[in-house]
Amino acid sequence: MLTEASTNLFARPPEEHFRSFEAIQSDASAQRDRCTELDAKDTSILFSESGDEVHFGDHTLRLTPYALAQLAAMAKVPLPVLERITPETRAKVLNQTFPRNKRWKCALADGDQLRAITSDRYERVFDADVLEEVNRWLLGSGFIPAVPTINTDEHGTNVMGNTKPALFRSDRDMFSFFYSDEDPGDDGFGGLRKGVFVFNSEVGYKSFGFSTFVFRECCSNMLVWDASDIRTRRARHTGRVKHVVREFHEDLVRISAEITDREYEVFAKAKETRFVPHGTDEHADVIKRLNKEFKVSEADAREIVELAYLEENPGDVSVWGIVQGITSSAKAHRYAEDRTRVGALAGRVLARML
Repeated sequence: MLTEASTNLFARPPEEHFRSFEAIQSDASAQRDRCTELDAKDTSILFSESGDEVHFGDHTLRLTPYALAQLAAMAKVPLPVLERITPETRAKVLNQTFPRNKRWKCALADGDQLRAITSDRYERVFDADVLEEVNRWLLGSGFIPAVPTINTDEHGTNVMGNTKPALFRSDRDMFSFFYSDEDPGDDGFGGLRKGVFVFNSEVGYKSFGFSTFVFRECCSNMLVWDASDIRTRRARHTGRVKHVVREFHEDLVRISAEITDREYEVFAKAKETRFVPHGTDEHADVIKRLNKEFKVSEADAREIVELAYLEENPGDVSVWGIVQGITSSAKAHRYAEDRTRVGALAGRVLARML
């Protein structure tokens, strides 16, 4: 089970949750057009007596909360301390403690606001550029912004009571989730769709990256159930990010909303491959192997075998059956960390057995 979309749904305020792809793309494009990148030496960075502005070379910019947090970290002054002292004292503290090592810095300004300050090694990736690639290649090949597929009404209403798809963006970062538009129908695997996560930060708050996977359902709280074949690529915004952006472009160019014959062959092999050889007590053998080889407790292994025989699962001890039993067991865990841990186990079993 993948929890990233659900985490964004519950953690973000309404203004960071967009009603359509056009809306999030317009927001990102407008901000990119407003932004300018400014270079200056550390010796030219001075904080105003008001405490809410910084002189960055020849430019005076208002501090945003994120930029202030960055500057506080560079000055090695705890942000809670800066927030408690007077603006005049705050400016004096920062001017005295900010490192003056004569390295070049780059500022990202949105109008008269300082969004972020980064080193000269920082490689910026704008959300608008990422979304343009998504629009051209991903949406053009049959993907749509994700809405719930189960435990919802005919409009795809989520648990927050709206029909907004999984499109989230703030001044710090962006997360979006897309899946194949066509109803998967009965494909012999319980109905699989392709999914894609895309995440980025223009200000260095998070890495740039994307995940591709196949899954069965997305419920009303945006949890993605029974995800398989998960492949994630990410990079911090340094020189390496250029390579990951290139991989992102290449993957989007060739990705298809339909699950290919080759991909179905992998799943078919998992259905045909037995987790344990034929024997007199196959269930006991499965429990023993899960316990010894994959470090699963005996109680959890017994539950996995039982869940493999649920109506929606294969009902056998094939590799596919055990993997689906594991993903079903994830649903019983209350905390996302535990569900992620169990989901990773399913991936390890599938990779090792095939």
